[in-house]
Amino acid sequence: MKIIIAVDSSPFAAKVLEQGVAIAKAGGGEVCILSVAPILDEMDEMPAGMNDKLKDAAIRVVETAKSKVAAAGLTALSRVEQSVSPAGSIVALAAEWGADLIVVGHKGKSNLERFLVGSVAQQVVAHAGASVLVVK
Repeated sequence: MKIIIAVDSSPFAAKVLEQGVAIAKAGGGEVCILSVAPILDEMDEMPAGMNDKLKDAAIRVVETAKSKVAAAGLTALSRVEQSVSPAGSIVALAAEWGADLIVVGHKGKSNLERFLVGSVAQQVVAHAGASVLVVK
């Protein structure tokens, strides 16, 4: 079984990782840790290099998650994307990698995005070709 575990720096990410690892250990699955950094439009008020800082933060999130996976006795691939659509990136990786399961949190960092376009989890459930586990 190929499992994508989508994480960010929200409090829910630890629960998402825990559930994904438990499933992988129980079923001998392959794991890919994914974090999608948002791309912000350039604005006069935005500090220079903000998109780079967001991507660096996503890299740190993935490395931390990968260490926790290793501590659980598993190995994981890792991927960091930068996109205006986190859900689109998750769905695209699932299709590209042939994932059987995507594990996401019911909430993430972006309250604004959820207000404007619906939650990432809702979009992944609606568009993924793989099964989706939404962790609360």
